Amino acid sequence: MAATAQNPPPPPRTLNVQRLADARRPEIQSLHSLVSCRLSASFRLPRSLRRRTTSHLRRSKRRRSSASRDSPSDASDDDPHKTREKKKVCRRERRRRELTSNPELGFVVAGDGTKRLRTHVWHAKRFQMVKRWGFYLPLGIHGRGRGSRAVLKLLQNGTLVHDASYYLPIQLEGPQDCLVSVLKMVLIPSPPGISEMPSVQLSHKVLQGACYQDAMLYHMDSSASRLIAPVKYMWHHMTSEIVECKNSSNSESGILSVRKLWIWVHAAAFHKGYNALRAACEKQQMHANGATVSCVSQEGRIARLDIMGAKVSQLMNKFFCPVTISDKACITSEAQKQFNMDQIEKFAPGAILTLRVKDPRLLSSDLNSEFDEVPVNLDSLDSCKLYDNSELWDSHCKIDPPVLQSILCTEKNKKRLNTLFLKPTNQEMPADQQKDGFSRSCTVILLKHSLGWSIILPLSWVKPFWLSMVSSGAHVIGLRERRWVAWKNKVPCFPYDFPDSEAYKSLLADKGALFDVSAQLRPHTKQPLKTPMPPPWDCMVASSHHICKNTIHCKAPNLDVYVPRTSEALKDCVEKMDTGEKGFVCLVRVLISAFKEGLFEEGAVVCAPCTDDLSGWNNTRLAKEVEEYQEKWQLQLTQSAVESYFMQLESDRWALQVPEDPVDLKNFRWPIGFVTTGAVHACNDRVAMALCDIRILAALRRQQYLQTETEQPEIFVLVRNMKSMAYRRAIATIVLEQQQEDLHFL
Repeated sequence: MAATAQNPPPPPRTLNVQRLADARRPEIQSLHSLVSCRLSASFRLPRSLRRRTTSHLRRSKRRRSSASRDSPSDASDDDPHKTREKKKVCRRERRRRELTSNPELGFVVAGDGTKRLRTHVWHAKRFQMVKRWGFYLPLGIHGRGRGSRAVLKLLQNGTLVHDASYYLPIQLEGPQDCLVSVLKMVLIPSPPGISEMPSVQLSHKVLQGACYQDAMLYHMDSSASRLIAPVKYMWHHMTSEIVECKNSSNSESGILSVRKLWIWVHAAAFHKGYNALRAACEKQQMHANGATVSCVSQEGRIARLDIMGAKVSQLMNKFFCPVTISDKACITSEAQKQFNMDQIEKFAPGAILTLRVKDPRLLSSDLNSEFDEVPVNLDSLDSCKLYDNSELWDSHCKIDPPVLQSILCTEKNKKRLNTLFLKPTNQEMPADQQKDGFSRSCTVILLKHSLGWSIILPLSWVKPFWLSMVSSGAHVIGLRERRWVAWKNKVPCFPYDFPDSEAYKSLLADKGALFDVSAQLRPHTKQPLKTPMPPPWDCMVASSHHICKNTIHCKAPNLDVYVPRTSEALKDCVEKMDTGEKGFVCLVRVLISAFKEGLFEEGAVVCAPCTDDLSGWNNTRLAKEVEEYQEKWQLQLTQSAVESYFMQLESDRWALQVPEDPVDLKNFRWPIGFVTTGAVHACNDRVAMALCDIRILAALRRQQYLQTETEQPEIFVLVRNMKSMAYRRAIATIVLEQQQEDLHFL
């Protein structure tokens, strides 16, 4: 009994919570107050600790929206196609379909209106892309902008390819005489008239459509200093009907012969070029008696691919295979020779060759058995205009796109199964029914230039040719590498080497704005020196007049920059300056070669040397004396003089600042030009391209002739990089003195 009395009683079978809470009320209240103080009266579970109760289920049903719950008809609809259409496709899938699509006409446009090239997906995976001139364009490979040595080596020993589809064609159509008069309004040099062209001249071949021509497109109702852009224009080849009309005795039939003309304009100046050509056509229509000239943009219909390098013909042999010529007049007994793409090397720069070639994707397989090849003779230049290319020239003609890749893969799989004596599956059979509206060949136009060929083809055919060229060993380049190629061949590149165009000003203004934004992100003590973009070309007027007092600002704020690119235009410009005509700065393109040392960058200042500086180029001494003198010769500015060489005014314009310190003034040299394309790093050739004032160059030549008593085509100048303190000796060579025209460009 004692043991049972000591054991505690068992817990009750039922517990009254209300009575327990009333009995323990003080203890519960004290515990609640303690917890609320620690949690700041917030008893909600933290967001980081919240979990969905069905998150571990892999196939949990998604909740229907309120609209679908309210409509019982939708819930009872069991059609899988309708439910698939109602379901919104994710952004990744929509973007993949958009970028991989190949529409017949037009570029793929981004959300902000920026156009994408047909090779955008290929470039975006491998190149640094920039938004420029209304397009997403490949700037270059990722990195710090190096790799010039490898690119230039491939130019000499390999093949380079560039997607130049941002060059857009404008088509003019009308009577031949009216088209020639329209070109005379806006082009320099203007094409001669029909009566002025002998059959032996190149202009006659250009008019026949056998060659293309380079020219400068200017505004119509203004002075010749308002350049729009350099262009290439080409005529549609003369058909037999036009030739008969021209040779007939009736002059009216020759006047009324309708011709077509393409003018290729860079995307940076396309809208202004199109407006200028349309205004010229309207003006010509007012003076013509019933004759009309139409101006139609071919944007989004025709594309252009540039191939450059020493092994261009070997690359073209891999993916170019001509097919049957549609013009039966070309198939003569003399033309029945075996075709060989190696013969394209015989063509001179400027030639035009039209071919109809097979789909390059079919050349590696046996799917091209349905074609009948016709041998072609390419020995004569006149044969290039006999191929029918009306499919490209007719803006209303529909161009069939290439066969889909899925169809080609299905056919290839069928052929493999047939070789194994196996029957194709049911899923592969309907592929033959999707061939309608597609083609296995297309018409291309080849334009010969000094570096290689330009391929003109339909926009929908860019992808097959692009992938075939890349897989055949071609090296793809962007805008930066293309500029290196232009520098290597001493050819100007638009718009970088055209300061008289508005595209040049807008491009450098955008670069200057990006530089200012990146500089503001750095501390004030580590911000780089701000340089003028674009360079102040007005300061050369002050240099020519030697105004050496205080801050010099040109009196003519709207001073035009004129760059003559033919010998005749240069003579006219010199005559205007001799008569005292003002209001413009005449610049000429020069090649700046470093003397012994120096590497000139883009934007470097070309300065005029003093008479005491000319002894630095004296090579008549002994070798030991020359080496000792070159080590002693140096001319430098102080850091403060470099920072204040150009001062920015309140109107965001830059002015030349003459130093007041006697020491800085002694080392100060007057600017005569600026470097537009600097020498490329990692290259032995240290030649830069610049534009200088022709008046100061002529004065320097006379001064140096009086001192050296020797006539030399070179002119001694000093060059200083914009952020450097040291002047470097250089030799300037005027391009127009070495050749009659400076119209070629990239």
